[in-house]
Amino acid sequence: MIYKEAIQDAIKMHDLPAEWSPELLKEADLIASKTKKTRYRKDLTNLPFATIDGADAKDFDDAIYCQKNSNGFSLYVAIADVSFYVEVGSKLDKEALKRGTSIYFPGTVVPMLPERLSNDVCSLRPNEDRCAMVCEMSLDSSGQRLKYKFYSALINSKARLTYKQVESHITNAQPLKGSEVIESINALEQLTISRLKIRQSRYALEINPKEAILELTPNQEVKNIIVKKPMRAHKLVEESMLLANECAAEFMQDRFDFGVFRIHENPDPSKLEVLKKYFQIPAQIASKSSPLETINYCLKKAAEKKDDSGQILVLQTLARAEYSTDNLGHFGLQLKQYAHFTSPIRRYPDLLTHRMINKSLAHKKSAFNKSQLQDMCEESSVLERRAEKASRQVEQVLICSYLKDKVGSEMDGVVTGVTDFGLFVNLEAYFISGLLHVSDLPGDRYFLIQGTNTLKGKKTGKSFKLGQKLKVKIAAISPLDRKINLVIANGK
Repeated sequence: MIYKEAIQDAIKMHDLPAEWSPELLKEADLIASKTKKTRYRKDLTNLPFATIDGADAKDFDDAIYCQKNSNGFSLYVAIADVSFYVEVGSKLDKEALKRGTSIYFPGTVVPMLPERLSNDVCSLRPNEDRCAMVCEMSLDSSGQRLKYKFYSALINSKARLTYKQVESHITNAQPLKGSEVIESINALEQLTISRLKIRQSRYALEINPKEAILELTPNQEVKNIIVKKPMRAHKLVEESMLLANECAAEFMQDRFDFGVFRIHENPDPSKLEVLKKYFQIPAQIASKSSPLETINYCLKKAAEKKDDSGQILVLQTLARAEYSTDNLGHFGLQLKQYAHFTSPIRRYPDLLTHRMINKSLAHKKSAFNKSQLQDMCEESSVLERRAEKASRQVEQVLICSYLKDKVGSEMDGVVTGVTDFGLFVNLEAYFISGLLHVSDLPGDRYFLIQGTNTLKGKKTGKSFKLGQKLKVKIAAISPLDRKINLVIANGK
């Protein structure tokens, strides 16, 4: 079966630690039996926290409670207290560091922690007392953050909601009934509206590339490829997590001379020049624009196009976000400091952030010096990229397998890459690219014009360039190699 083969190939190619030794599973069981310490925890079990996740989610990292009051809002973001269960230097801790992150494939996951912890003891499941690290924030009526504090707590989530349920509620399509979390969700919706205005006022980047959801049959074959529908409900969670993450970064910045920061540096100037040419930004504007102004101008132009080529090029222009002990700010979010705090079940840097916060709350020094922490930050960045590549590899194999029946079919494509050996054409309906080899371009011999992202015919002068729409045919597919060979549909 190609599904199993695709995952096994990805595990082998990327050297993924996909199995758990009996020793590690035994340690997880021992940890799971650990008695919850309540003496130093604030009892918040009476507050109507709720988790909001996808319908198929099993590990619940975060729960939210929001209250509207006369001064504005009180927002509580409770995060699974993984650091209480997974001790520094333990065998499970070393394994989690080695994995770096949970790896998500269509229909399955290679978790960072054993399921006994990730889906059970640490997970903020409904109607069960759970240890949590809470970021409690006070915000004014316009959504501006006034103050915050971190502390250990015991919570009891009152509802396990899905994005779809929350979306139906806030759009009045199907309001929640009889739930004690309704007031909290309503307050959170009001707060989110204000937070989005604040986000817009600092000109944070709004990039929303289409995401594919692969619907699988019981035999784990792709039945359908659908576009992930953006929902307002996603923003409720996203803005809450952004606030908590920003507070975590500020906390580390204030109390240590280093931290575990999520940094996103300014784009490379040479890539910005390519972007300016592609979007034909007038010279008088281009010369005076900051990198942020340039990117936002291009995003505005990209939104006017009826395809994703513009957004794809903008994404290719941006630097990768990484982890670092030095606070270099976050270009995309336009924040002076940012960290990852909200997903310690599935991301090791979040666990490190929790440990630093805990040490400060206990008036102790960090368990690691800056050099040790920087090594872990760099390794986490590498492992994050490994996880992304492995996930994308499996997705591409499954999409290629799905497209086997469409060899010879015509489809719409957009050029998203230009090289001396051909064009990479994005098949937008299927979230994958194929190669249109230069030797298969009809009627001429084509050469790359340096610095222009253009292939030009030697005799005819005909050109193929970045962002150009094409009608193509699938000539051949090799699913396990993830290769799609394309030709021009009309041969002209």
